Amino acid sequence: MFISICIPSYNRAEFLIPLLDSIYNQDYKIDNSDSDSDSDSDFEVVICEDKSPQRDEIIKIVNEYIINNNTSNLRIVLNKDNLGYDKNLKNCIASGTGKYCMIMGNDDLLNDGALTKVVNTLKENPDIVLATRAYGWFKENQHELCDTVRHLTEDTLFQPGLDAIKFFFRRVGVISGFIVNAQKANEISCDDFDGRLYYQMYLAGMLMANGQGYYFSDIITLSRDTEAPDFGNAGSEKGFFVPGGYKPEGRIHMVEGLLLIAKYIEDNTKIPGVYQGIKSDIANYFYPYIRDQLNLPFPLYIKMVNSFRTMGFNNEKLFYIHIVLGYLLKRNGYDSLIKFIRKCNGGTPRLGI
Repeated sequence: MFISICIPSYNRAEFLIPLLDSIYNQDYKIDNSDSDSDSDSDFEVVICEDKSPQRDEIIKIVNEYIINNNTSNLRIVLNKDNLGYDKNLKNCIASGTGKYCMIMGNDDLLNDGALTKVVNTLKENPDIVLATRAYGWFKENQHELCDTVRHLTEDTLFQPGLDAIKFFFRRVGVISGFIVNAQKANEISCDDFDGRLYYQMYLAGMLMANGQGYYFSDIITLSRDTEAPDFGNAGSEKGFFVPGGYKPEGRIHMVEGLLLIAKYIEDNTKIPGVYQGIKSDIANYFYPYIRDQLNLPFPLYIKMVNSFRTMGFNNEKLFYIHIVLGYLLKRNGYDSLIKFIRKCNGGTPRLGI
């Protein structure tokens, strides 16, 4: 097995068939003329169901999909306990049998032609240990994108080191299309940041210290812009997160986690400048961490901002620009501004990296 497409699953059963169809309707095939295998592919799909209220419905959907589509390379792993986001992500990577693990969010889609491009690139560059991609946002119709996030205009191979760590760390936040060398990721598995919702950032920083990374400039995955977050059910998440949205305390907890992970990476890789580089990059693109908090009463908003300042963002100029413009323009206004800038620039502007 070359690549495992792994799906951390919790509820959202209604989106499972469209996700599976987006994978199995890909044009990707391999030549088995020199192989004894009866399989028509060298990928598998692994669903790690995290003991959600919709478990029985998800099991039924998977079993019927296997029968109706003769998908022998689809299987479901049933977690004994509700692990939460970070632990289930680790569980996904450990459960696959492929050299590479590609994560897909349980409400997202794999874009047409993506699997061929991803697998061909990975086979041509066997030293890649991590990859991410451009992606699109859609609401109801996947063919009508409401936004596109493209950090680079060309496919780019990164060599290990500080620049690669800084680039990939923040750009793997949206999980669909996150690809790792499974063995290397499992070797550095860590529980220290469970409940922060950013385990992929930890993997990105640690893996890019010693291995090659790759950025796909084509749109590889499609994310729904309609679904509220469903965190807060696992023990490590309770008290900070509530299903259906983010409280200011949750956002503070997440950003604090990013800085703790950055410090851990610098301390353990012995690469100077990692912490400051990551912190500045977070500050330069801080809007996503406040996007859902812009309707807070002003005193509560300032209280949250002061928490961020205390963490170490007090000397970051672009942090203040996001804080002020965000609150003045509110979510719709700032979203429109960002989309306009991306359209004019041909992608997301590179600020500081």
